[in-house]
Amino acid sequence: MKLFKAISIFPLFFIFAYANTANDRTTAEIVQQVSPAVVIIVAESPYEENRGQGSGVIIGDGSTVVTNVHVVAGASSVTIHLQDKRTVQSSGYIKADNERDLVTIRLAEKLRGIPKIKLASFEKMNIGEKVVTIGSPQGLANTVSEGIISGIREFESGTKVIQTSAPVSPGSSGGGLFNENGELIGITSFGRTKGQNLNFAYPADYILPLMVSTSTSRFITLKSQTEIVADERTVYITRTGKRYHKISCRYLSKSMIPISRSDSWERGYTPCRVCKPR
Repeated sequence: MKLFKAISIFPLFFIFAYANTANDRTTAEIVQQVSPAVVIIVAESPYEENRGQGSGVIIGDGSTVVTNVHVVAGASSVTIHLQDKRTVQSSGYIKADNERDLVTIRLAEKLRGIPKIKLASFEKMNIGEKVVTIGSPQGLANTVSEGIISGIREFESGTKVIQTSAPVSPGSSGGGLFNENGELIGITSFGRTKGQNLNFAYPADYILPLMVSTSTSRFITLKSQTEIVADERTVYITRTGKRYHKISCRYLSKSMIPISRSDSWERGYTPCRVCKPR
């Protein structure tokens, strides 16, 4: 299970000096305030050899965790490990945004003793302002790094991402990016392999629409963006007949065999009446 897009980490250390004024807060103060809400997420795969680990942030009333889709997609079960050593099971995910790799997941109970995390809009951010990341790379709980907002980028689809110089390592996917007020401004999601500390987080603005549903769905039905792309290139056939079916087809059965769409065309398969383009 892919937990984080690969990034190159170099042993560089930066010292940031801040004026000691009444309005400034130290990194230690920020961490003390919000770190109990940052958790380790362990996702069990239906296949015993696969066990994924990432990070998440408890938000709302203490019964919701936000993380990256690629951390929990396809999992048979998900366990949340809190900083105070408590462990709880998730009862499923509430809603997912595959394009922005964000998902909210439901806990079986409301957790007490967790600080209420406020969400801050990217519209109030300033390039150059201090930020703190908290995650669990390689299972090292509540690992802290600091940096600045290096930029606000926008994809062609209109989706915005926060670029930060704060170092982020694999396993921190789904961790929190906090401002100097201890507000959650983003969820750390990916980094660039070429370059130094080119790390990115999806803004907290995209979280609120994922908290509106009251029902939950099983993690095993959730697919990451890379899996969705793969599905679009894969169709399913039987050993007899000359029709192929897409992953969403109601005629899909367990006995069907996956092959690439191009192979199906070369072998003379045509779409079934449900999968035929209209």
